[in-house]
Amino acid sequence: MPDYSVFIPVYNEAAILESNARGLVDFLRGLGQSFELIIGSNGSSDETVTIGTALAAEVPELVFFHGAARGPGLAFAHALSIYKGKALITLDMDLSVDLRFVPQALELLAGHQVVVGSKRQGRQERSAARILGSGLFISAARVLLGLPFEDYSLGAKAFARPVLTRFAGAVDSHTSYVTNLMFCARRAGLAMAELSVRCSDQRASRFNLGHEAAYRLGWVLRLFWRGRILRRFP
Repeated sequence: MPDYSVFIPVYNEAAILESNARGLVDFLRGLGQSFELIIGSNGSSDETVTIGTALAAEVPELVFFHGAARGPGLAFAHALSIYKGKALITLDMDLSVDLRFVPQALELLAGHQVVVGSKRQGRQERSAARILGSGLFISAARVLLGLPFEDYSLGAKAFARPVLTRFAGAVDSHTSYVTNLMFCARRAGLAMAELSVRCSDQRASRFNLGHEAAYRLGWVLRLFWRGRILRRFP
């Protein structure tokens, strides 16, 4: 069993997949703990699958899979069925968050069940529209869900295995699974930590931002109703 697993969902990332995956593996090897890197394609239609499959055949720590349906939550759910580590850390394929998050998260997981990497507490080089949208979502999560955290993006999060086992049913098919898991862990009174991270992400979003905002807000309202009012979630 590796000490930890790293998971990255990808969609049409052929341009950066090989170079960034190799660079990440080299970095993780340098940390001196056993690991596996799981890269999960969700609906990719470019050369992502070809490149990922070849990498997995060459790099012993790398696991690659492809699902035909698009949805990072679908890829995450599959990763939960195959990962072997004592903890699972999520990153983005563009490696936009400073990789020092990984060793810092591993250290914090010794006394916490969830570690939240926060761009807002650290430094973020992103478009004004994305910063504003994130800020509005953070405010909604604070008011409606009672969550004090300042980042709900897919990358730079770390979960101890018991959290993922207990709350696997909270994983949705798209992009709300991080918020859902954080909400469940908070409501269960589990130890959670937040640390500042540096993020440099000037790429255009891989998602339709309007649809993304509506989707995530819909899940916040669902969590509010089922979790805080009916107390039935998960």
